[in-house]
Amino acid sequence: MSIKKIEAMKNIQGIIYTLLAAILLFGCDEVEREPVVRPGNGPAISQPSAGAQLVLNRENANDETVTFTWSAADYGFPSATLYSLQADEAGNEFANAVELASVNGLTSTMTHAVLNSKLMLHGLPTNEAIDLELRVVATVSPYISALPSPPVAMNITLYSSSFPSIYMIGAAVGGWATDRAVEVVSTGEPSQYTTIAYFDVADGTNFRFFNNPEWGASIGGYDVFTNYPEDLLSPATSDSDPNFNFIGEPGWYELVVNTEEGTIAMEAVSEPVMYLTGDATHGWNWDDPVTQLDYVSYKIWEGDVNFTQNNAFRLFPQKDWGPTSYGYDVIVNYDTSYIDKMPGHSDPNWQFKKPSGTYHVRVDLRTNSIVITE
Repeated sequence: MSIKKIEAMKNIQGIIYTLLAAILLFGCDEVEREPVVRPGNGPAISQPSAGAQLVLNRENANDETVTFTWSAADYGFPSATLYSLQADEAGNEFANAVELASVNGLTSTMTHAVLNSKLMLHGLPTNEAIDLELRVVATVSPYISALPSPPVAMNITLYSSSFPSIYMIGAAVGGWATDRAVEVVSTGEPSQYTTIAYFDVADGTNFRFFNNPEWGASIGGYDVFTNYPEDLLSPATSDSDPNFNFIGEPGWYELVVNTEEGTIAMEAVSEPVMYLTGDATHGWNWDDPVTQLDYVSYKIWEGDVNFTQNNAFRLFPQKDWGPTSYGYDVIVNYDTSYIDKMPGHSDPNWQFKKPSGTYHVRVDLRTNSIVITE
């Protein structure tokens, strides 16, 4: 075979190898690349107007309404678009945005009561003017980029939907000592309070209600509360004070108390528990021992936890994956020098950022906060 023929065959082989490599490279590139449709024009909020001021009214909170409207997003093709109305404090760039509504239309109306509740649960203060930013985020598909509207600034004043707590003191609920008083918190309705507490009979059965955890602040017992569950409570008529006796089975009970109407409702419930689960704690499992906090007051838990740096965790109010868990989507108030959103996780887990060791943790679902200290 001549040298020219050999050279020609080598050239042909080189071309074939180049084509094969290009096909393989192109094919791999196509497999790895997700189909993404470039978006069109986003929505724009038209109501409320920029700079609007809103003072929410407690007296007519269930009757007065607030309406939010916006223009449609234009993707360049017909689409079923979902709009998420979001709010956050001005300057926060929606890092901890609260979702006010999620609708398919171009408007959302809610009462003052609903809006006040959503923003209060987000941890915003009451009875003072707050600078907020609103936006609407349009989505149609995971493969199409979401379209946020330009932010609109507004000023809002929330009303306080809580009142000072009352307390239970007595042998049935921990002992006749003011430092063992059981807090009964406001439900947000005037004169109505609630808690979950353990009732026992080991050291006595009597107790009564107080405005403050001090002896001179007594509200009373059967002299004030004339409507009560007679299978669980009875007047302690042998006492010099109008105490109740607890006569039910020892255990956890949920109470709803109305000081104006003089009513007490009680229902047996499970112990309110809270677990920290993840590889930042005992692991992603429910095998004992698990990392559990102690219930210290209504919707509040505390305890010491051994953390592993850079690993993840989430909160669970049951010893199982469902039905409920709390992460950064619900617990929005936390110190980002201790914990922050775990990158790369589809669930709202936190990453523990401090050096591995033991830390004190306080979880408060009344303020949607988690406080971690050395």
